[in-house]
Amino acid sequence: MRRSYRFPGAALGAIIITGMILIALAGCIRKTETPKPYLILYAFETEGRLLAGQMEIEDSVRLLGRMVYEGTLSGKDIVLAESGVGMDNAAMTAQRMIDVYYPEAVIFTGIAGAVDTTVHIGDIVICRTWREHDYGYWGKDGFRPTPQGIFDPRVDSVTKTTAYMADSAMFAVAEKLPQMSIELAQIGDRKPNISVGGVGVSGNAFIDSREKRIWLSETFAALITDMESSAVGQVCTVNDVPFIVFRSASDLAGGSGSETADSELEQFFRVAADNSSRVVMEFLSELK
Repeated sequence: MRRSYRFPGAALGAIIITGMILIALAGCIRKTETPKPYLILYAFETEGRLLAGQMEIEDSVRLLGRMVYEGTLSGKDIVLAESGVGMDNAAMTAQRMIDVYYPEAVIFTGIAGAVDTTVHIGDIVICRTWREHDYGYWGKDGFRPTPQGIFDPRVDSVTKTTAYMADSAMFAVAEKLPQMSIELAQIGDRKPNISVGGVGVSGNAFIDSREKRIWLSETFAALITDMESSAVGQVCTVNDVPFIVFRSASDLAGGSGSETADSELEQFFRVAADNSSRVVMEFLSELK
């Protein structure tokens, strides 16, 4: 014979409340025991090689067909992952990593094309603002960049935006880097500079055109251009996750002198990527 048990209303309420408290406490304990990692992304395998070599790797998994490394670097818990090249790959990888690891913040590192002529090959540029240069309207008068509708968690609504801002707290730490003694590989006889601030632009094209470079400069006041950063900035903004981007110029968009941007990239890719990684490691050590 099946028996049924009934609890007095007050007792049942107490049991439910007690259970909710225990669940909440368990969540707090779990968060305390498992600090959120910093997620470091890069587009090409070469861009992450120095970081992986310096990292104390505790585990590795394969997500979206690429290796992801978990461990510590510069005293911080780190998840290191290759995003793949281009806006779509970068956005897809960033969202998947956020869903899986719930990172404290996202850091993107790698190479870029210089747009402003004050940015020389090898220089590290840490932009405050990122914009997408190929989202807009094509008409009889040519191309016109337009705002993009994205979800803004601060107002819980879709809003129009043209820019994604690096996290203020991390940016304040980055502003200290130019005054620090960071060992960077030279480009010829010149030691690269570290520049903090300004605008970077991203789009799904490798820019090897002087005319396009001038347009990017005049339209956006851009310092550098790449193919991933603004997509990652959008994903982080939508998910309310802080982000910052470190880019080292491997070429001048459109080339300089008799060199094309493509040939400059082949020559300076590795040294530019490694310099960006060195600055990222110093940045991590300065984070509190």
